Amino acid sequence: METLPNEGWAPPIESVPALDPGRILDVALRIWARRLRAPTIALCALSACALVVDALLVEPDWIEVRRSIEYVPALGPNAADLTVVHLSDPHVARIGKRERSAVALINAARPDLILISGDLTLRGARAADLEAFLSALRSRYGNFAVFGNHDYWDRAATTWGPEAVRLSGFTLLRNSSRRVLCPAGRIVVAGVDDPVTGHDSLRQAMRGVTRRDVCILLSHSPEIAQDLGNWDIDIVLAGHTHGGQVRLPWIGALYVPPGTRDTIEGWFDVRGGARLHVSQGLGWSGFPVRFFCRPRLDVITLRGGRPPDARPSRSVIGQS
Repeated sequence: METLPNEGWAPPIESVPALDPGRILDVALRIWARRLRAPTIALCALSACALVVDALLVEPDWIEVRRSIEYVPALGPNAADLTVVHLSDPHVARIGKRERSAVALINAARPDLILISGDLTLRGARAADLEAFLSALRSRYGNFAVFGNHDYWDRAATTWGPEAVRLSGFTLLRNSSRRVLCPAGRIVVAGVDDPVTGHDSLRQAMRGVTRRDVCILLSHSPEIAQDLGNWDIDIVLAGHTHGGQVRLPWIGALYVPPGTRDTIEGWFDVRGGARLHVSQGLGWSGFPVRFFCRPRLDVITLRGGRPPDARPSRSVIGQS
């Protein structure tokens, strides 16, 4: 005979393991990672392509115009403003988009002086292209230039370069100076030949410059400003650094020429009371790239007298 269970009896229930929140989260993350892997890879690839396009195709021709007002006590408070366009390292190899844009922007500034601080050419450049670029630039009182290290390394400075500069209407300063007649006062533009290759002579460049002159010194490398001696120099304009040419966020320039890390670009005070301006440069060297470092033209207004007391710096800077 079958025995019936007592009233209230129930079969035993197997125990259920406790849920592990960490394991659940891990599984969920693995699932989402598998789903997001392809879009993430695609986004990274797209971002990398965008950065390459920017560095190779966008920034090298995207010229920045920076404007500044620099107070020059030697000019006197009643002197007329003097507008100077400073550019460096144009590295002209052909007449392309960047060169045409630079000509239009420079001439639109209606400068009193155009001053180029070296590295006019790039390997493979032709005299006709450099002459065409320089001759298209217009100023009221004169255009001046010095050579840089690439002009010597690529042999333009010792072959066709001087004649191309002369035919363009520019004055080539090779350890020499020229007086400029303008309403601003007694202006002298002096220039040293390239310091990087050892062709510079500051003593020879300053020969004939007096204490009554307002002196603007052109030099390809900013290193010249480390020792200006007792010469009465008011402004030093230099280049050579390209502003770093390739900069990374939070890191800065990956490479700058030796001895220029502290003067990569912009305005600096130097010993003796002079002011140094280092251009970020118009062209490129080594590789045809710029990254977070657009080519630049500087439009500098030299203003007589001292800056207003409210301003801690002698320069007032803006850009476009």
